[in-house]
Amino acid sequence: MAEQAVEQSTDPELPGDQADATAAPEAGAAEGEHAPSKEATGEAPKAPENIPAPGGGYITVRDRYSIFYDRPIPSLDMPNALAFEVEDRKQPGRALYALISKPEMLARISVMRILKGNEIPHMLPMVDWGAAEWPPASRKCIIIIYHRPLGGRVMDSLSAVRERIPHHQFPKLVIKPIADALVELGLKGITHRAIRPDNLYFMDEGRQKIVLGDCCTSVAASDQPTVLESIESGMSGAYGRGSGMYADDMYAFGVTLLMLAIGRNPLAGKSNEEIIDKKMKEGSYASLLGDERIPMSLIECMRGLMTDDPEQRWAVENIDLWINGKRLTPVQAKAETHSQRAFKFAEQEFFSCRPLSVQMHRHWDDAAKVINDGSLEIWVRRGLERNELADSIAAVTKTTQAMPGDQKEADDLLVARVLMLMDPAAPIRYRTFCTHLEGFGSALAIAMLQKKSMQPFIDFINKDLWRYWVAAQKVFHPDHAQWEGVFKDLKNYLKDTNSGAGIERCVYELNEWLYCLSPLIGSQYVLEVKSILPALDIVSKTANTKMWPVDRHIAAFLRARYAKGTGTQIDAMNDEKPDRATTGNA
Repeated sequence: MAEQAVEQSTDPELPGDQADATAAPEAGAAEGEHAPSKEATGEAPKAPENIPAPGGGYITVRDRYSIFYDRPIPSLDMPNALAFEVEDRKQPGRALYALISKPEMLARISVMRILKGNEIPHMLPMVDWGAAEWPPASRKCIIIIYHRPLGGRVMDSLSAVRERIPHHQFPKLVIKPIADALVELGLKGITHRAIRPDNLYFMDEGRQKIVLGDCCTSVAASDQPTVLESIESGMSGAYGRGSGMYADDMYAFGVTLLMLAIGRNPLAGKSNEEIIDKKMKEGSYASLLGDERIPMSLIECMRGLMTDDPEQRWAVENIDLWINGKRLTPVQAKAETHSQRAFKFAEQEFFSCRPLSVQMHRHWDDAAKVINDGSLEIWVRRGLERNELADSIAAVTKTTQAMPGDQKEADDLLVARVLMLMDPAAPIRYRTFCTHLEGFGSALAIAMLQKKSMQPFIDFINKDLWRYWVAAQKVFHPDHAQWEGVFKDLKNYLKDTNSGAGIERCVYELNEWLYCLSPLIGSQYVLEVKSILPALDIVSKTANTKMWPVDRHIAAFLRARYAKGTGTQIDAMNDEKPDRATTGNA
Protein backbone atom coordinates (compact mmCIF):
# COMPACT_ATOMS: atom_id res chain seq x y z
CA MET A 1 0.00 0.00 0.00
CA ALA A 2 1.39 3.37 -0.99
CA GLU A 3 1.33 5.66 2.04
CA GLN A 4 2.41 9.22 2.67
CA ALA A 5 3.80 10.29 6.02
CA VAL A 6 1.81 12.81 8.04
CA GLU A 7 3.34 14.62 10.98
CA GLN A 8 2.04 13.49 14.35
CA SER A 9 -0.48 15.99 15.70
CA THR A 10 -0.89 16.44 19.44
CA ASP A 11 -3.70 18.64 20.68
CA PRO A 12 -3.07 19.59 24.30
CA GLU A 13 -6.47 20.98 25.21
CA LEU A 14 -7.68 18.08 27.33
CA PRO A 15 -4.77 16.61 29.26
CA GLY A 16 -5.33 12.91 29.67
CA ASP A 17 -8.37 13.01 27.40
CA GLN A 18 -7.23 14.61 24.17
CA ALA A 19 -6.27 12.10 21.50
CA ASP A 20 -2.93 12.13 19.71
CA ALA A 21 -3.36 11.07 16.11
CA THR A 22 -1.03 9.89 13.39
CA ALA A 23 -2.75 9.61 10.03
CA ALA A 24 -1.44 7.38 7.28
CA PRO A 25 -3.86 7.79 4.37
CA GLU A 26 -3.42 6.11 1.06
CA ALA A 27 -1.86 8.40 -1.56
CA GLY A 28 -4.53 10.19 -3.56
CA ALA A 29 -7.31 9.50 -1.06
CA ALA A 30 -10.44 11.56 -1.68
CA GLU A 31 -11.53 14.29 0.70
CA GLY A 32 -15.10 14.78 1.92
CA GLU A 33 -17.34 17.56 3.09
CA HIS A 34 -19.81 17.66 5.90
CA ALA A 35 -23.45 18.31 5.07
CA PRO A 36 -25.70 20.36 7.35
CA SER A 37 -27.67 18.53 10.02
CA LYS A 38 -31.42 18.01 9.99
CA GLU A 39 -33.61 18.01 13.07
CA ALA A 40 -35.13 14.80 14.38
CA THR A 41 -38.31 13.72 12.65
CA GLY A 42 -41.00 11.19 13.45
CA GLU A 43 -38.83 8.47 11.98
CA ALA A 44 -35.34 7.55 13.08
CA PRO A 45 -32.98 10.11 11.47
CA LYS A 46 -30.83 8.80 8.68
CA ALA A 47 -27.12 8.47 9.31
CA PRO A 48 -25.10 11.16 7.55
CA GLU A 49 -23.48 10.22 4.28
CA ASN A 50 -21.10 13.14 4.41
CA ILE A 51 -17.78 11.48 5.29
CA PRO A 52 -16.62 9.22 2.49
CA ALA A 53 -14.33 6.34 3.39
CA PRO A 54 -11.43 6.24 0.93
CA GLY A 55 -9.46 3.06 0.63
CA GLY A 56 -6.24 2.22 2.42
CA GLY A 57 -6.21 4.88 5.14
CA TYR A 58 -6.12 4.89 8.91
CA ILE A 59 -5.19 7.08 11.84
CA THR A 60 -3.50 5.95 15.02
CA VAL A 61 -4.78 7.36 18.29
CA ARG A 62 -2.61 7.41 21.42
CA ASP A 63 -0.06 5.23 19.63
CA ARG A 64 -2.42 2.35 20.24
CA TYR A 65 -5.75 2.41 18.39
CA SER A 66 -5.77 2.24 14.59
CA ILE A 67 -9.01 3.61 13.13
CA PHE A 68 -9.54 2.57 9.52
CA TYR A 69 -11.56 5.01 7.44
CA ASP A 70 -11.72 2.51 4.59
CA ARG A 71 -13.65 0.10 6.85
CA PRO A 72 -16.99 1.70 7.70
CA ILE A 73 -19.59 -0.13 9.78
CA PRO A 74 -22.94 1.25 8.57
CA SER A 75 -24.89 -0.98 10.96
CA LEU A 76 -23.40 0.94 13.91
CA ASP A 77 -23.77 4.48 12.51
CA MET A 78 -25.48 7.11 14.66
CA PRO A 79 -27.68 9.89 13.25
CA ASN A 80 -24.81 12.37 13.57
CA ALA A 81 -21.76 10.13 13.55
CA LEU A 82 -20.31 7.40 11.35
CA ALA A 83 -18.85 4.13 12.63
CA PHE A 84 -15.50 2.63 11.60
CA GLU A 85 -13.42 -0.39 12.54
CA VAL A 86 -10.73 -0.11 15.20
CA GLU A 87 -7.73 -2.31 15.96
CA ASP A 88 -6.04 -2.28 19.35
CA ARG A 89 -2.30 -2.72 18.85
CA LYS A 90 -1.72 -3.75 22.46
CA GLN A 91 -4.59 -6.23 22.54
CA PRO A 92 -5.06 -7.58 18.99
CA GLY A 93 -8.46 -9.07 18.36
CA ARG A 94 -10.23 -6.86 20.88
CA ALA A 95 -13.69 -5.97 19.55
CA LEU A 96 -13.81 -2.18 19.24
CA TYR A 97 -15.26 0.46 16.93
CA ALA A 98 -15.12 4.26 16.63
CA LEU A 99 -17.80 6.89 16.12
CA ILE A 100 -16.72 10.03 14.25
CA SER A 101 -18.94 12.97 15.20
CA LYS A 102 -19.78 15.61 12.60
CA PRO A 103 -18.04 18.97 13.10
CA GLU A 104 -21.41 20.65 12.51
CA MET A 105 -22.71 18.91 15.61
CA LEU A 106 -21.92 19.77 19.22
CA ALA A 107 -20.72 16.65 21.03
CA ARG A 108 -21.42 16.22 24.75
CA ILE A 109 -17.82 16.57 25.91
CA SER A 110 -18.76 17.10 29.55
CA VAL A 111 -20.51 13.72 29.52
CA MET A 112 -17.62 12.00 27.74
CA ARG A 113 -15.21 13.19 30.40
CA ILE A 114 -17.30 11.42 33.03
CA LEU A 115 -18.03 8.22 31.12
CA LYS A 116 -14.44 7.49 30.09
CA GLY A 117 -12.96 5.11 32.61
CA ASN A 118 -16.27 4.79 34.49
CA GLU A 119 -17.86 1.61 33.23
CA ILE A 120 -21.62 1.94 33.65
CA PRO A 121 -23.38 -1.43 34.02
CA HIS A 122 -25.50 -2.25 30.98
CA MET A 123 -24.22 0.70 28.97
CA LEU A 124 -21.92 0.56 25.95
CA PRO A 125 -18.42 0.83 27.49
CA MET A 126 -16.44 3.87 26.35
CA VAL A 127 -12.77 3.05 25.82
CA ASP A 128 -11.37 6.45 24.86
CA TRP A 129 -12.19 9.72 23.13
CA GLY A 130 -10.57 12.86 21.81
CA ALA A 131 -10.29 15.31 18.92
CA ALA A 132 -7.99 13.97 16.22
CA GLU A 133 -7.19 14.71 12.60
CA TRP A 134 -9.67 12.88 10.39
CA PRO A 135 -8.31 12.81 6.81
CA PRO A 136 -11.64 12.14 5.03
CA ALA A 137 -12.92 15.43 6.45
CA SER A 138 -9.58 17.28 6.17
CA ARG A 139 -9.92 18.52 9.74
CA LYS A 140 -10.06 17.41 13.35
CA CYS A 141 -13.20 15.68 14.55
CA ILE A 142 -14.38 14.23 17.84
CA ILE A 143 -13.70 10.49 17.90
CA ILE A 144 -15.16 8.11 20.48
CA ILE A 145 -13.96 4.51 20.78
CA TYR A 146 -16.40 1.96 22.18
CA HIS A 147 -16.44 -1.75 22.81
CA ARG A 148 -18.19 -3.27 19.83
CA PRO A 149 -21.59 -4.90 20.47
CA LEU A 150 -21.29 -8.36 18.92
CA GLY A 151 -25.04 -8.97 18.66
CA GLY A 152 -25.88 -5.75 16.81
CA ARG A 153 -28.87 -3.49 17.42
CA VAL A 154 -31.94 -4.70 19.27
CA MET A 155 -34.07 -3.02 16.57
CA ASP A 156 -32.56 -1.96 13.25
CA SER A 157 -34.60 1.25 12.95
CA LEU A 158 -37.89 2.77 14.06
CA SER A 159 -39.37 1.96 10.68
CA ALA A 160 -38.42 -1.73 11.02
CA VAL A 161 -40.58 -4.55 12.30
CA ARG A 162 -38.98 -7.10 14.60
CA GLU A 163 -40.13 -10.22 16.35
CA ARG A 164 -41.71 -9.47 19.69
CA ILE A 165 -39.60 -10.18 22.75
CA PRO A 166 -41.42 -12.81 24.85
CA HIS A 167 -43.12 -11.02 27.72
CA HIS A 168 -41.72 -13.36 30.37
CA GLN A 169 -38.18 -12.31 29.30
CA PHE A 170 -38.87 -8.58 29.51
CA PRO A 171 -38.09 -7.91 33.19
CA LYS A 172 -34.74 -9.72 33.16
CA LEU A 173 -33.61 -9.09 29.56
CA VAL A 174 -34.72 -5.49 29.03
CA ILE A 175 -36.30 -3.66 31.96
CA LYS A 176 -33.91 -4.40 34.83
CA PRO A 177 -30.65 -3.84 32.87
CA ILE A 178 -31.70 -0.49 31.41
CA ALA A 179 -33.15 0.65 34.75
CA ASP A 180 -29.85 -0.17 36.47
CA ALA A 181 -27.93 1.81 33.84
CA LEU A 182 -30.18 4.83 34.37
CA VAL A 183 -29.62 4.66 38.13
CA GLU A 184 -25.85 4.79 37.65
CA LEU A 185 -26.11 7.66 35.16
CA GLY A 186 -28.35 9.53 37.59
CA LEU A 187 -25.83 9.13 40.40
CA LYS A 188 -23.26 10.81 38.13
CA GLY A 189 -25.63 13.64 37.27
CA ILE A 190 -26.09 12.53 33.65
CA THR A 191 -29.26 12.21 31.62
CA HIS A 192 -28.93 9.85 28.64
CA ARG A 193 -31.48 11.50 26.33
CA ALA A 194 -30.99 9.00 23.52
CA ILE A 195 -33.00 5.99 24.71
CA ARG A 196 -34.79 4.38 21.78
CA PRO A 197 -35.10 0.84 20.34
CA ASP A 198 -32.45 1.38 17.66
CA ASN A 199 -29.96 2.66 20.26
CA LEU A 200 -30.05 -0.55 22.30
CA TYR A 201 -27.50 -3.25 21.52
CA PHE A 202 -26.75 -6.88 22.28
CA MET A 203 -23.20 -6.98 23.61
CA ASP A 204 -22.90 -10.77 23.13
CA GLU A 205 -23.35 -12.92 20.05
CA GLY A 206 -25.98 -14.94 21.89
CA ARG A 207 -28.07 -11.73 22.13
CA GLN A 208 -28.78 -12.06 25.83
CA LYS A 209 -27.11 -8.92 27.22
CA ILE A 210 -28.74 -5.62 26.28
CA VAL A 211 -26.93 -2.29 26.76
CA LEU A 212 -27.72 1.37 26.18
CA GLY A 213 -25.91 2.92 23.22
CA ASP A 214 -24.06 6.19 22.65
CA CYS A 215 -25.38 9.45 24.09
CA CYS A 216 -22.40 11.73 23.36
CA THR A 217 -22.05 12.28 19.61
CA SER A 218 -24.73 14.97 19.41
CA VAL A 219 -26.65 17.55 21.43
CA ALA A 220 -28.79 16.02 24.17
CA ALA A 221 -32.06 14.61 22.75
CA SER A 222 -31.44 16.06 19.27
CA ASP A 223 -31.32 12.59 17.70
CA GLN A 224 -34.57 11.53 19.34
CA PRO A 225 -37.61 11.15 17.09
CA THR A 226 -40.60 13.06 18.47
CA VAL A 227 -42.46 9.86 19.28
CA LEU A 228 -39.82 9.02 21.93
CA GLU A 229 -40.06 12.41 23.63
CA SER A 230 -42.61 13.69 26.13
CA ILE A 231 -45.19 16.15 24.86
CA GLU A 232 -43.28 19.16 26.22
CA SER A 233 -39.93 18.04 24.84
CA GLY A 234 -41.41 16.97 21.52
CA MET A 235 -42.84 20.45 20.97
CA SER A 236 -39.36 21.98 21.00
CA GLY A 237 -36.90 22.23 18.16
CA ALA A 238 -34.61 19.21 18.30
CA TYR A 239 -31.52 21.22 19.32
CA GLY A 240 -33.33 23.19 22.03
CA ARG A 241 -34.65 20.32 24.14
CA GLY A 242 -31.87 20.55 26.67
CA SER A 243 -30.39 17.86 28.90
CA GLY A 244 -33.77 17.48 30.51
CA MET A 245 -34.59 15.58 33.66
CA TYR A 246 -34.48 12.02 34.89
CA ALA A 247 -38.20 11.82 34.09
CA ASP A 248 -37.47 12.48 30.39
CA ASP A 249 -35.28 9.37 30.22
CA MET A 250 -37.95 7.33 31.99
CA TYR A 251 -40.53 8.44 29.42
CA ALA A 252 -38.30 7.42 26.51
CA PHE A 253 -37.64 4.15 28.34
CA GLY A 254 -41.38 3.48 28.55
CA VAL A 255 -41.98 4.18 24.84
CA THR A 256 -39.00 1.96 23.97
CA LEU A 257 -40.44 -0.91 26.02
CA LEU A 258 -43.80 -0.56 24.28
CA MET A 259 -42.20 -0.65 20.83
CA LEU A 260 -40.21 -3.75 21.72
CA ALA A 261 -43.32 -5.37 23.19
CA ILE A 262 -45.31 -4.93 19.97
CA GLY A 263 -42.31 -5.23 17.64
CA ARG A 264 -42.71 -1.91 15.83
CA ASN A 265 -43.26 1.84 16.08
CA PRO A 266 -47.06 2.27 16.35
CA LEU A 267 -46.91 5.88 15.07
CA ALA A 268 -44.58 5.23 12.14
CA GLY A 269 -45.41 7.43 9.15
CA LYS A 270 -47.05 10.19 11.18
CA SER A 271 -45.64 13.71 11.13
CA ASN A 272 -44.28 15.40 14.24
CA GLU A 273 -47.37 17.61 14.40
CA GLU A 274 -49.69 14.61 14.16
CA ILE A 275 -47.80 12.82 16.94
CA ILE A 276 -47.97 15.80 19.30
CA ASP A 277 -51.67 16.37 18.56
CA LYS A 278 -52.50 12.71 19.14
CA LYS A 279 -50.62 12.58 22.44
CA MET A 280 -52.35 15.73 23.69
CA LYS A 281 -55.78 14.46 22.70
CA GLU A 282 -55.54 10.86 23.92
CA GLY A 283 -52.58 10.83 26.31
CA SER A 284 -49.20 9.25 25.50
CA TYR A 285 -50.02 5.74 26.63
CA ALA A 286 -53.34 5.48 24.81
CA SER A 287 -52.07 7.15 21.63
CA LEU A 288 -49.08 4.79 21.39
CA LEU A 289 -50.85 1.60 22.37
CA GLY A 290 -53.91 2.14 20.18
CA ASP A 291 -55.54 -1.19 19.41
CA GLU A 292 -52.36 -3.17 20.05
CA ARG A 293 -52.49 -6.02 22.50
CA ILE A 294 -49.69 -6.40 24.98
CA PRO A 295 -49.35 -8.81 27.91
CA MET A 296 -51.25 -7.76 31.02
CA SER A 297 -48.10 -8.22 33.06
CA LEU A 298 -46.42 -5.29 31.26
CA ILE A 299 -49.29 -2.78 31.18
CA GLU A 300 -48.77 -1.43 34.69
CA CYS A 301 -45.07 -0.68 34.10
CA MET A 302 -45.63 1.00 30.74
CA ARG A 303 -48.50 3.15 32.00
CA GLY A 304 -46.34 4.28 34.90
CA LEU A 305 -43.42 5.22 32.67
CA MET A 306 -45.50 6.99 30.03
CA THR A 307 -47.77 9.06 32.23
CA ASP A 308 -47.76 12.63 30.93
CA ASP A 309 -47.31 14.14 34.38
CA PRO A 310 -43.56 14.10 35.09
CA GLU A 311 -44.25 14.38 38.83
CA GLN A 312 -46.20 11.11 38.75
CA ARG A 313 -44.00 9.28 36.25
CA TRP A 314 -42.36 6.12 37.55
CA ALA A 315 -38.77 6.20 38.73
CA VAL A 316 -36.45 3.22 39.02
CA GLU A 317 -37.63 2.63 42.59
CA ASN A 318 -41.14 1.97 41.26
CA ILE A 319 -39.73 -0.45 38.69
CA ASP A 320 -37.86 -2.37 41.39
CA LEU A 321 -41.03 -2.68 43.47
CA TRP A 322 -42.96 -3.81 40.39
CA ILE A 323 -40.35 -6.44 39.45
CA ASN A 324 -40.45 -7.76 43.02
CA GLY A 325 -44.19 -8.30 42.79
CA LYS A 326 -45.64 -5.23 44.45
CA ARG A 327 -48.67 -4.01 42.51
CA LEU A 328 -48.73 -0.27 41.90
CA THR A 329 -51.43 1.90 40.38
CA PRO A 330 -49.91 4.41 37.97
CA VAL A 331 -51.41 7.87 38.42
CA GLN A 332 -52.34 9.36 35.09
CA ALA A 333 -51.97 13.06 34.34
CA LYS A 334 -54.77 15.27 35.61
CA ALA A 335 -57.11 16.21 32.80
CA GLU A 336 -56.92 19.81 31.61
CA THR A 337 -59.91 22.06 32.25
CA HIS A 338 -62.38 21.82 29.38
CA SER A 339 -64.90 24.38 28.21
CA GLN A 340 -68.50 23.59 27.44
CA ARG A 341 -68.31 25.86 24.43
CA ALA A 342 -65.73 25.66 21.69
CA PHE A 343 -63.26 28.32 20.65
CA LYS A 344 -63.06 28.42 16.87
CA PHE A 345 -59.58 29.02 15.48
CA ALA A 346 -57.85 28.05 12.22
CA GLU A 347 -60.97 26.22 11.05
CA GLN A 348 -60.97 23.98 14.14
CA GLU A 349 -62.80 23.88 17.45
CA PHE A 350 -60.91 23.83 20.74
CA PHE A 351 -62.15 23.09 24.23
CA SER A 352 -58.92 23.48 26.26
CA CYS A 353 -55.85 25.72 26.36
CA ARG A 354 -52.95 23.43 25.49
CA PRO A 355 -54.05 22.19 22.03
CA LEU A 356 -55.26 25.72 21.23
CA SER A 357 -51.86 27.18 22.14
CA VAL A 358 -50.14 24.68 19.85
CA GLN A 359 -52.39 25.65 16.95
CA MET A 360 -51.87 29.34 17.69
CA HIS A 361 -48.13 28.80 17.39
CA ARG A 362 -48.65 27.19 14.00
CA HIS A 363 -50.88 30.10 12.85
CA TRP A 364 -48.93 32.92 14.45
CA ASP A 365 -50.42 35.95 12.68
CA ASP A 366 -53.99 34.70 13.20
CA ALA A 367 -53.18 34.21 16.89
CA ALA A 368 -52.27 37.89 17.24
CA LYS A 369 -55.72 38.85 15.92
CA VAL A 370 -57.75 36.76 18.41
CA ILE A 371 -55.63 38.06 21.28
CA ASN A 372 -55.81 41.72 20.28
CA ASP A 373 -59.57 41.69 19.68
CA GLY A 374 -60.21 40.19 23.13
CA SER A 375 -61.99 37.05 21.94
CA LEU A 376 -59.42 34.73 23.51
CA GLU A 377 -59.72 36.45 26.91
CA ILE A 378 -63.50 36.26 26.82
CA TRP A 379 -63.46 32.52 26.03
CA VAL A 380 -60.95 31.80 28.80
CA ARG A 381 -63.04 33.76 31.30
CA ARG A 382 -66.51 32.54 30.31
CA GLY A 383 -65.85 29.18 28.73
CA LEU A 384 -63.04 27.81 30.89
CA GLU A 385 -63.95 29.97 33.91
CA ARG A 386 -60.26 30.60 34.54
CA ASN A 387 -60.44 34.22 35.66
CA GLU A 388 -56.83 34.40 36.83
CA LEU A 389 -55.54 33.32 33.41
CA ALA A 390 -57.96 35.68 31.68
CA ASP A 391 -56.74 38.58 33.85
CA SER A 392 -53.12 37.75 32.98
CA ILE A 393 -53.89 37.66 29.25
CA ALA A 394 -55.72 41.00 29.51
CA ALA A 395 -52.82 42.59 31.40
CA VAL A 396 -50.20 41.34 28.92
CA THR A 397 -52.33 42.51 25.98
CA LYS A 398 -52.76 45.99 27.47
CA THR A 399 -49.05 46.31 28.27
CA THR A 400 -47.89 45.13 24.87
CA GLN A 401 -50.36 47.24 22.91
CA ALA A 402 -49.05 50.32 24.71
CA MET A 403 -45.45 49.62 23.69
CA PRO A 404 -43.92 52.13 21.28
CA GLY A 405 -42.33 50.99 18.06
CA ASP A 406 -43.16 48.51 15.36
CA GLN A 407 -46.62 46.93 15.69
CA LYS A 408 -45.50 43.63 14.18
CA GLU A 409 -42.75 43.24 16.77
CA ALA A 410 -45.23 44.09 19.52
CA ASP A 411 -47.63 41.45 18.21
CA ASP A 412 -44.87 38.85 18.09
CA LEU A 413 -44.00 39.50 21.72
CA LEU A 414 -47.68 39.47 22.67
CA VAL A 415 -48.30 36.07 21.11
CA ALA A 416 -45.16 34.61 22.68
CA ARG A 417 -46.14 35.80 26.16
CA VAL A 418 -49.76 34.65 25.89
CA LEU A 419 -48.66 31.18 24.76
CA MET A 420 -46.44 30.97 27.86
CA LEU A 421 -49.46 31.78 30.04
CA MET A 422 -51.67 29.23 28.29
CA ASP A 423 -49.14 26.40 28.56
CA PRO A 424 -46.28 27.16 30.99
CA ALA A 425 -44.70 23.71 30.56
CA ALA A 426 -44.29 24.16 26.82
CA PRO A 427 -41.05 25.45 25.30
CA ILE A 428 -40.60 29.16 24.63
CA ARG A 429 -42.17 29.82 21.21
CA TYR A 430 -41.41 32.89 19.11
CA ARG A 431 -42.66 32.51 15.55
CA THR A 432 -40.71 29.56 14.07
CA PHE A 433 -38.17 29.62 16.91
CA CYS A 434 -38.93 27.11 19.65
CA THR A 435 -36.67 26.09 22.52
CA HIS A 436 -36.64 25.16 26.19
CA LEU A 437 -34.72 27.62 28.33
CA GLU A 438 -31.95 25.19 29.22
CA GLY A 439 -31.59 24.21 25.56
CA PHE A 440 -31.11 27.79 24.34
CA GLY A 441 -27.30 27.63 24.51
CA SER A 442 -26.97 24.41 22.53
CA ALA A 443 -29.52 25.61 19.96
CA LEU A 444 -27.47 28.78 19.51
CA ALA A 445 -24.26 26.78 19.08
CA ILE A 446 -25.77 24.50 16.44
CA ALA A 447 -27.24 27.46 14.54
CA MET A 448 -23.81 29.10 14.48
CA LEU A 449 -22.08 25.85 13.50
CA GLN A 450 -24.52 25.43 10.63
CA LYS A 451 -24.33 29.12 9.66
CA LYS A 452 -28.02 29.85 10.24
CA SER A 453 -29.58 33.21 11.08
CA MET A 454 -28.69 34.61 14.49
CA GLN A 455 -31.64 37.01 14.62
CA PRO A 456 -34.05 34.69 16.52
CA PHE A 457 -31.43 34.22 19.24
CA ILE A 458 -30.70 37.94 19.42
CA ASP A 459 -34.43 38.64 19.76
CA PHE A 460 -34.71 35.97 22.46
CA ILE A 461 -32.07 37.77 24.53
CA ASN A 462 -33.04 41.38 23.86
CA LYS A 463 -36.78 40.86 24.32
CA ASP A 464 -36.33 39.08 27.69
CA LEU A 465 -38.34 36.05 26.57
CA TRP A 466 -36.66 33.97 29.25
CA ARG A 467 -37.93 36.33 31.98
CA TYR A 468 -41.54 36.10 30.82
CA TRP A 469 -41.29 32.30 30.69
CA VAL A 470 -39.97 32.11 34.27
CA ALA A 471 -42.75 34.45 35.44
CA ALA A 472 -45.36 32.21 33.81
CA GLN A 473 -44.25 29.10 35.70
CA LYS A 474 -46.66 27.84 38.32
CA VAL A 475 -43.81 26.83 40.62
CA PHE A 476 -40.59 28.81 40.91
CA HIS A 477 -37.52 26.59 40.73
CA PRO A 478 -34.25 27.70 42.38
CA ASP A 479 -32.42 27.10 39.09
CA HIS A 480 -34.44 29.91 37.53
CA ALA A 481 -32.62 32.50 39.63
CA GLN A 482 -29.30 31.85 37.90
CA TRP A 483 -30.67 33.03 34.55
CA GLU A 484 -30.99 36.62 35.76
CA GLY A 485 -27.24 37.20 35.81
CA VAL A 486 -26.62 35.10 32.70
CA PHE A 487 -28.99 37.02 30.45
CA LYS A 488 -28.00 40.37 31.89
CA ASP A 489 -24.44 39.65 30.73
CA LEU A 490 -25.64 38.37 27.35
CA LYS A 491 -27.57 41.59 26.69
CA ASN A 492 -24.47 43.62 27.49
CA TYR A 493 -22.39 41.52 25.08
CA LEU A 494 -24.90 42.16 22.30
CA LYS A 495 -24.76 45.91 22.91
CA ASP A 496 -20.99 45.88 22.51
CA THR A 497 -20.05 45.93 18.81
CA ASN A 498 -16.33 45.48 19.46
CA SER A 499 -14.42 42.31 18.77
CA GLY A 500 -14.57 40.00 21.79
CA ALA A 501 -18.28 40.67 22.37
CA GLY A 502 -21.47 40.30 20.31
CA ILE A 503 -23.31 37.08 19.62
CA GLU A 504 -19.94 35.31 19.32
CA ARG A 505 -19.23 35.99 23.00
CA CYS A 506 -22.72 34.77 23.90
CA VAL A 507 -22.25 31.38 22.27
CA TYR A 508 -19.01 30.65 24.14
CA GLU A 509 -20.38 31.81 27.47
CA LEU A 510 -23.35 29.46 27.10
CA ASN A 511 -21.36 26.43 25.88
CA GLU A 512 -18.38 25.57 28.06
CA TRP A 513 -17.04 22.87 25.72
CA LEU A 514 -17.67 24.51 22.36
CA TYR A 515 -14.52 24.66 20.27
CA CYS A 516 -13.40 27.94 18.68
CA LEU A 517 -15.47 28.48 15.53
CA SER A 518 -13.09 30.92 13.88
CA PRO A 519 -12.79 30.29 10.12
CA LEU A 520 -9.04 30.46 10.67
CA ILE A 521 -8.65 27.68 13.25
CA GLY A 522 -12.05 25.97 13.36
CA SER A 523 -10.65 22.88 11.65
CA GLN A 524 -8.14 22.45 14.52
CA TYR A 525 -10.90 21.89 17.12
CA VAL A 526 -9.37 24.25 19.68
CA LEU A 527 -10.95 23.79 23.11
CA GLU A 528 -8.48 25.67 25.30
CA VAL A 529 -6.77 29.06 25.13
CA LYS A 530 -3.28 27.55 25.18
CA SER A 531 -3.96 25.75 21.90
CA ILE A 532 -4.76 28.88 19.89
CA LEU A 533 -1.17 29.83 19.03
CA PRO A 534 -0.17 26.29 17.92
CA ALA A 535 -3.33 26.18 15.81
CA LEU A 536 -2.52 29.55 14.21
CA ASP A 537 0.99 28.31 13.47
CA ILE A 538 -0.45 25.30 11.64
CA VAL A 539 -2.89 27.28 9.51
CA SER A 540 -0.41 30.10 8.83
CA LYS A 541 1.21 27.91 6.17
CA THR A 542 -1.86 28.23 3.97
CA ALA A 543 -3.75 31.27 5.35
CA ASN A 544 -3.74 34.77 3.86
CA THR A 545 -0.94 36.51 5.77
CA LYS A 546 -2.54 39.92 5.21
CA MET A 547 -5.48 38.94 7.44
CA TRP A 548 -5.59 39.85 11.13
CA PRO A 549 -4.71 36.70 13.11
CA VAL A 550 -7.40 37.40 15.71
CA ASP A 551 -10.94 37.56 14.34
CA ARG A 552 -14.20 38.07 16.22
CA HIS A 553 -14.49 34.39 17.13
CA ILE A 554 -10.97 34.09 18.48
CA ALA A 555 -11.37 37.32 20.47
CA ALA A 556 -14.71 36.16 21.92
CA PHE A 557 -13.29 32.73 22.70
CA LEU A 558 -10.38 34.34 24.57
CA ARG A 559 -12.63 36.67 26.56
CA ALA A 560 -14.99 33.84 27.52
CA ARG A 561 -12.29 31.34 28.47
CA TYR A 562 -9.63 33.65 29.90
CA ALA A 563 -11.19 37.07 30.44
CA LYS A 564 -8.72 38.36 33.05
CA GLY A 565 -5.64 37.60 31.01
CA THR A 566 -6.79 38.91 27.63
CA GLY A 567 -9.02 41.92 28.33
CA THR A 568 -6.33 44.59 28.00
CA GLN A 569 -4.97 43.19 24.74
CA ILE A 570 -8.38 42.82 23.12
CA ASP A 571 -9.34 46.34 24.21
CA ALA A 572 -6.16 47.56 22.51
CA MET A 573 -6.96 45.51 19.41
CA ASN A 574 -10.31 47.34 19.16
CA ASP A 575 -8.59 50.73 19.29
CA GLU A 576 -9.16 53.02 16.30
CA LYS A 577 -5.44 53.83 16.11
CA PRO A 578 -3.75 51.30 13.77
CA ASP A 579 -0.51 51.15 15.76
CA ARG A 580 -2.29 50.40 19.03
CA ALA A 581 -4.58 47.85 17.34
CA THR A 582 -1.50 46.12 15.94
CA THR A 583 0.01 45.99 19.43
CA GLY A 584 -3.15 44.30 20.72
CA ASN A 585 -2.79 41.56 18.12
CA ALA A 586 0.85 40.94 18.99
